[in-house]
Amino acid sequence: MKRCTPHTARIVWVFGLLFAVAGLQSTVPAWAAEAAEYHAVGTFIDGCSCSVPCLCDLGGTPHGCQGAGVMAFTSGSYKGIDLTGAKVAYATAPGNWIRFYVDTKSPQQEEAVTALAKGVFHEFGKVEAVKKASVALTGKAGHYTLSVDGGKILELTTEPVLGGDKKTPLTHGNVFNPLSPTVMQGKTVKATFHDGDRSFTLGGSNAYFNASAKSSGKV
Repeated sequence: MKRCTPHTARIVWVFGLLFAVAGLQSTVPAWAAEAAEYHAVGTFIDGCSCSVPCLCDLGGTPHGCQGAGVMAFTSGSYKGIDLTGAKVAYATAPGNWIRFYVDTKSPQQEEAVTALAKGVFHEFGKVEAVKKASVALTGKAGHYTLSVDGGKILELTTEPVLGGDKKTPLTHGNVFNPLSPTVMQGKTVKATFHDGDRSFTLGGSNAYFNASAKSSGKV
């Protein structure tokens, strides 16, 4: 048998290294491989099954929580696409799965909002579905109603939890929330979610909101 020369061995080693690097790159999630700057301004609402306050946004580890929410953009951009008017709702069991429901003005905006949502919520678990849907958010000052497809898929109603002055809601700052680093304390009055094999109901549990959510970063 002909022995491999040092030169040939070096070539084989180089090609092996290249294939290994290529294999590693193929496993990098799309949101990480295509990281870009984002700016988000809008109304953020979230309700979950945790007692008040939910520790997930305050640095705790998600454990058996289920929840839903929305980011309704009043301005912002991602990858050069204007996000004004777009809405992305979600239902999730953080750490396990998440589903997105997007309501946008164009295919380009839909693509940008979907990519941004996958990036900022990547720790919430496997993205099971991304669906185009009618997303409506009404109310103000902590009294909100979120509905997806007229409530057929999701409906969430919240109210504020007032602080010591009995006038303004409790506020949490510098929290672990990529879309709203500041959140006001609320309570989920009721919520129902049903989409295929996933469903849950909430009531009397935690909610967070911010009508002037602002954030920026890179995902």
